[in-house]
Amino acid sequence: MNNKIKFSDLTIKDFFFFNRMITPTFITIVYWIALFFIVIASLTMILGSFALFTYSFSAGLVTFFSGIVTFIAGFISTRIGFELICVLFNINHNIEKLANEKTNSETQE
Repeated sequence: MNNKIKFSDLTIKDFFFFNRMITPTFITIVYWIALFFIVIASLTMILGSFALFTYSFSAGLVTFFSGIVTFIAGFISTRIGFELICVLFNINHNIEKLANEKTNSETQE
Protein backbone atom coordinates (compact mmCIF):
# COMPACT_ATOMS: atom_id res chain seq x y z
CA MET A 1 0.00 0.00 0.00
CA ASN A 2 2.53 2.54 -1.15
CA ASN A 3 -0.02 4.80 -2.81
CA LYS A 4 -0.24 7.47 -0.14
CA ILE A 5 -2.80 10.22 -0.49
CA LYS A 6 -1.54 13.76 -0.39
CA PHE A 7 -3.92 15.70 1.79
CA SER A 8 -3.17 18.86 -0.16
CA ASP A 9 -4.84 17.22 -3.19
CA LEU A 10 -7.90 16.17 -1.18
CA THR A 11 -10.93 18.32 -1.87
CA ILE A 12 -14.19 18.62 0.04
CA LYS A 13 -15.98 16.89 -2.83
CA ASP A 14 -13.60 13.92 -2.59
CA PHE A 15 -14.17 13.73 1.15
CA PHE A 16 -17.97 13.89 1.14
CA PHE A 17 -18.69 11.90 -2.02
CA PHE A 18 -16.11 9.11 -1.56
CA ASN A 19 -14.34 9.85 -4.84
CA ARG A 20 -11.01 9.06 -3.21
CA MET A 21 -10.29 6.55 -0.46
CA ILE A 22 -8.43 7.94 2.56
CA THR A 23 -8.69 4.81 4.71
CA PRO A 24 -5.57 3.06 3.30
CA THR A 25 -3.41 5.81 4.76
CA PHE A 26 -4.78 5.14 8.23
CA ILE A 27 -4.56 1.33 8.02
CA THR A 28 -0.93 1.26 9.15
CA ILE A 29 -1.58 3.48 12.15
CA VAL A 30 -4.57 1.44 13.28
CA TYR A 31 -2.60 -1.78 12.75
CA TRP A 32 0.20 -0.65 15.08
CA ILE A 33 -2.30 0.54 17.68
CA ALA A 34 -4.02 -2.86 17.55
CA LEU A 35 -0.69 -4.64 17.99
CA PHE A 36 0.10 -2.40 20.95
CA PHE A 37 -3.16 -3.37 22.66
CA ILE A 38 -2.54 -7.06 21.94
CA VAL A 39 0.88 -6.82 23.60
CA ILE A 40 -0.61 -5.02 26.61
CA ALA A 41 -3.41 -7.58 26.97
CA SER A 42 -1.11 -10.58 26.68
CA LEU A 43 1.48 -9.12 29.07
CA THR A 44 -1.29 -8.36 31.56
CA MET A 45 -2.43 -11.96 31.37
CA ILE A 46 1.09 -13.34 31.72
CA LEU A 47 2.01 -11.07 34.64
CA GLY A 48 -1.37 -11.68 36.26
CA SER A 49 -0.73 -15.40 36.07
CA PHE A 50 2.22 -14.99 38.43
CA ALA A 51 -0.12 -13.56 41.05
CA LEU A 52 -2.51 -16.46 40.47
CA PHE A 53 0.26 -18.98 41.16
CA THR A 54 0.06 -18.06 44.85
CA TYR A 55 -3.62 -19.06 44.97
CA SER A 56 -3.83 -21.89 42.47
CA PHE A 57 -1.05 -23.41 40.44
CA SER A 58 -3.37 -24.74 37.73
CA ALA A 59 -5.20 -21.41 37.31
CA GLY A 60 -1.88 -19.59 37.04
CA LEU A 61 -0.61 -22.09 34.49
CA VAL A 62 -3.77 -21.82 32.38
CA THR A 63 -3.63 -18.01 32.49
CA PHE A 64 0.06 -17.99 31.60
CA PHE A 65 -0.47 -20.13 28.50
CA SER A 66 -3.63 -18.18 27.63
CA GLY A 67 -1.51 -15.03 27.57
CA ILE A 68 0.97 -16.65 25.20
CA VAL A 69 -1.84 -17.92 22.95
CA THR A 70 -3.46 -14.47 23.02
CA PHE A 71 -0.17 -12.92 21.92
CA ILE A 72 0.40 -15.33 19.02
CA ALA A 73 -3.21 -15.60 17.84
CA GLY A 74 -3.72 -11.86 18.21
CA PHE A 75 -0.74 -11.01 16.05
CA ILE A 76 -1.70 -13.53 13.36
CA SER A 77 -5.40 -12.67 13.24
CA THR A 78 -4.72 -8.93 13.25
CA ARG A 79 -2.26 -9.29 10.39
CA ILE A 80 -4.69 -11.40 8.36
CA GLY A 81 -7.56 -9.00 9.00
CA PHE A 82 -5.61 -5.92 7.99
CA GLU A 83 -4.19 -7.67 4.92
CA LEU A 84 -7.74 -8.50 3.82
CA ILE A 85 -8.68 -4.85 4.20
CA CYS A 86 -5.64 -3.83 2.14
CA VAL A 87 -6.57 -6.36 -0.56
CA LEU A 88 -10.05 -4.87 -0.78
CA PHE A 89 -8.63 -1.39 -1.22
CA ASN A 90 -6.18 -2.63 -3.86
CA ILE A 91 -9.08 -4.23 -5.75
CA ASN A 92 -10.94 -0.93 -5.56
CA HIS A 93 -7.89 0.95 -6.83
CA ASN A 94 -7.48 -1.45 -9.76
CA ILE A 95 -11.17 -1.17 -10.67
CA GLU A 96 -10.82 2.62 -10.66
CA LYS A 97 -7.83 2.37 -13.00
CA LEU A 98 -9.77 0.09 -15.36
CA ALA A 99 -12.74 2.44 -15.37
CA ASN A 100 -10.49 5.43 -16.09
CA GLU A 101 -8.77 3.59 -18.93
CA LYS A 102 -12.14 2.64 -20.41
CA THR A 103 -13.47 6.19 -20.30
CA ASN A 104 -10.21 7.52 -21.76
CA SER A 105 -10.33 5.03 -24.65
CA GLU A 106 -14.00 5.86 -25.33
CA THR A 107 -13.30 9.60 -25.47
CA GLN A 108 -10.40 9.10 -27.89
CA GLU A 109 -12.58 7.17 -30.36
